[in-house]
Amino acid sequence: MDHPPFDIISSSFHADPFPELDRMRAEGPVVSIKLPIVGRTWLAVTYDACAELLKDHENFARDHANAGSKTQERVLRFLPRTIGLLALNMLGHDDPEHRRLRGLVDQAFQRRSITALSPMINQIADRLLDRLEGQSEAELMAKYCRYVPLSVICAMLGLPEKDHDRFKSWLGGLRDTANIGTVILAIPGVIQVVRYLRRTSRPRGGAQPEGLIATLREVQIDGQRLSEDELVSMIFLLFGAGQETTTHLIAGGLLELLSREDQLRLLRSDPGLMPSCVEECLRYVSPIQMTKPRFVTRDMEWMGRNFKRGNMIAALLAAANCDPARFERPQVFDIARHPNPHLSFGTGVHFCLGFQLARVEAAVGIERLLLRFPNLRLNRGVSIRWHKRLGIRALTALPVRLET
Repeated sequence: MDHPPFDIISSSFHADPFPELDRMRAEGPVVSIKLPIVGRTWLAVTYDACAELLKDHENFARDHANAGSKTQERVLRFLPRTIGLLALNMLGHDDPEHRRLRGLVDQAFQRRSITALSPMINQIADRLLDRLEGQSEAELMAKYCRYVPLSVICAMLGLPEKDHDRFKSWLGGLRDTANIGTVILAIPGVIQVVRYLRRTSRPRGGAQPEGLIATLREVQIDGQRLSEDELVSMIFLLFGAGQETTTHLIAGGLLELLSREDQLRLLRSDPGLMPSCVEECLRYVSPIQMTKPRFVTRDMEWMGRNFKRGNMIAALLAAANCDPARFERPQVFDIARHPNPHLSFGTGVHFCLGFQLARVEAAVGIERLLLRFPNLRLNRGVSIRWHKRLGIRALTALPVRLET
């Protein structure tokens, strides 16, 4: 008897992903699945398979052209050129082009100490929490979790604070990427963002001179700089990666803490557990559920499956992060878990550029909130719901009570 198709998109899956992830791993380290827009693809669903996939750049390419695949090309053909240029970012390239782009952005990032950003992140968090003072209840996703990373990445990029709300409005439609109709409706907002970034990233375009945009514009290796299209694409990538994923890390982490009195009490009694708490939030929540697809470069057998050149395959990080072959009691949320070798930032040459920033933002965001509101708890009168999304585990809202 054929098993029912795997589901990694629905709200019910995101509310409790573990049973479905267990079912997928029971079929083997790699499973076949049909996804919206991209169609039939493969997913690595064990820890070892995900890690090997992400490190093997000979058999699995990020650039579809290096595997003879035209799937991505066909999708991009239907999108405006303004949207297509966003594929120029380093995530869509293999070496040596990936190495060139990564080297340029790494150099720009190295000029900033992430630790030195903590005071700014604290100020941003406190300013947002000031607005909640005196309220008995609040919806933290809209009032706090989304705005902490949004404000931080805009400040890091050197964008004027007055433009933060415009960004939220422009990109708001991209929260349901499983629905092709919703994606199409979001295109005008994305085009607005690209036009704004192109204008702002030019000399005297309005970006602050100490921000990442100005640094990326000037940085060079062996006399090479980013082209204007590459610069715009890189800024868009940094904005998306630096804002949305951390939003869902903070919100999802808070939900898990507030749902477990023992873990919340342990963290309050021992603030030194915050680093390991953040790591457990990264593992357990897995805000980034899966990686961008790789493309098989040759006909081959791998992990017991037969692949054709051009086949698509992605690493399901959420499955790797709860693989019982790697983690003891993987379905238990344990803020003192150690070691915690989760794959939430990926591995290999595409390891997440902003991993340090995400950790600091989550730690500061959770810590400031818990300090300001010692009686913080979930609002049991409002149900918790999750977005229907592919690749992102995102709460629709986080309703809480702030005071007794």
